[in-house]
Amino acid sequence: MFFVFVLTDFKLQVRAWHNIPQPDERLRFWSNPEVELKLAKETGVSVFRLGIDWGRIVIAEPVNGIEQVVDKAAVEQYKKILKSVLDHGMRVMLTLFHHSLPKWALPYGGWTDTRTIKYFTEFARFADENFGEYVDYWVTFNEPHIFALLTHCSGTWPPGVRLSLFSSLLCFSPLGDYGKAIRAISSAHIAAYDVLHERCFSRRNPKAVVGVAHHVGVIKPYGFLDIPASLLSKWLTQFHWIDLIQDHLDFCGINYYGQEILSAAGLMLDEREEYSEAGRGVYPNGLLEILEAFHDRYKTRKPELRYIITENGFSDARDILRRPYLIEHLLAVSTALKKGIPIDGYIHWTISDNWEWADGYCPKFGLVSVDRFNDLRRVPRPSYYLYQQIVRGRRVTRQMRVEAWDVLQKEVRRGSMRPFCRGFDAHGRMWAGKYMYDQVNFLDLIKGNWFSDGLDTPAMRAYSAKDWRFGEYQSPGIVIYAGRSLDVLRILASDTIKALKNLIASDKH
Repeated sequence: MFFVFVLTDFKLQVRAWHNIPQPDERLRFWSNPEVELKLAKETGVSVFRLGIDWGRIVIAEPVNGIEQVVDKAAVEQYKKILKSVLDHGMRVMLTLFHHSLPKWALPYGGWTDTRTIKYFTEFARFADENFGEYVDYWVTFNEPHIFALLTHCSGTWPPGVRLSLFSSLLCFSPLGDYGKAIRAISSAHIAAYDVLHERCFSRRNPKAVVGVAHHVGVIKPYGFLDIPASLLSKWLTQFHWIDLIQDHLDFCGINYYGQEILSAAGLMLDEREEYSEAGRGVYPNGLLEILEAFHDRYKTRKPELRYIITENGFSDARDILRRPYLIEHLLAVSTALKKGIPIDGYIHWTISDNWEWADGYCPKFGLVSVDRFNDLRRVPRPSYYLYQQIVRGRRVTRQMRVEAWDVLQKEVRRGSMRPFCRGFDAHGRMWAGKYMYDQVNFLDLIKGNWFSDGLDTPAMRAYSAKDWRFGEYQSPGIVIYAGRSLDVLRILASDTIKALKNLIASDKH
């Protein structure tokens, strides 16, 4: 099972874009989907996840109804793509909103304005009418809290408005855009859920289910003083949004990449840990922890709720770390199933090297490499064939696990280096959406010619000697994690969380 997303056509100043051949071509999935579909089919997967671009279909604000502003050619092309997925023997998981807000919604504030709820509900209805016969799994929203944070509170994503520190903090105030956006998106999901249940289940595909894809990482404090911030971050990103929509979910999709170690207001690059090229800390145990936490929370609130791993993957150009990463996370999923957690599927991110919103083309997430210097030629990596073997055999063997880990350990012993695509400051902090002062001219900042924190050219980093395998990982830990010290810090953090809850709840539409 895979995900491929057709991005809209906007200008965003992201590193590893301007220095790459044919950046606008991306993967040519829009014009030639057969390449990706064939690669997916040959692994043996049964579900193909993709997204439709709201702004590509609805080309202007639908003030007088959606039908008047629809690009009919785009609708027909999407139908061809969806039909082709079925023709390749795979079912469709369709995402309606994956960060790509239509350009026409930007001037009036997008998800901070309630009219977007109405427009999205109309879009969901239109999507069902035109695509419902092809779809088995509907994902209304992908990672909306990430969208709200990076769009409205940091200005990292389009429209890319740079905010002062004060304005960023104001984002979480009673009049803040973060709370407005999350509540609006929640209302839109609930409305879309009802529309899809009413329409597609009764007439088009009675077996179809509706859910969301929710990004969750294991958040850890780097030091004693970072614990309140980590608890606050956990509250914001873990259950808050799902709590708002829990009664309108058939499945909860989990997007999991690893752990995030917080230091001050940023992510810390801990030299003891292993990371992907995109700066995600490797922690397979965390996937089980997250699944257990969600199941424990919702098994009585929503007993019928099921789970799908809607994203899990690793950026690794050399394909040394990806193989054990894949195996160890599948072992975590297997353990969760044995514990009785209802998991219906696993979707790997992604087939071919893709364009990342913050990092451009630098991190290589693909099971298949893309030669951008040679007409986007695809070359399957060893991990592609490993995944194919696992999918077709429907199991992970001890030999697979040993061989994948041995390949990595040889590189560790040699002291080999590998690419790392994230910028970080002198203290080891990776700043999402912050200026990289060592790479961006000060005059560029004044003019607004800013870049995200991804690197044009990757730095080189040694492999970690840490044993991070599932069941083997030992956290470096912080001494204060035991006893009364943590209780005191929990009280301090809970006051902050309580205040934030009140702030967000106080802003009514």
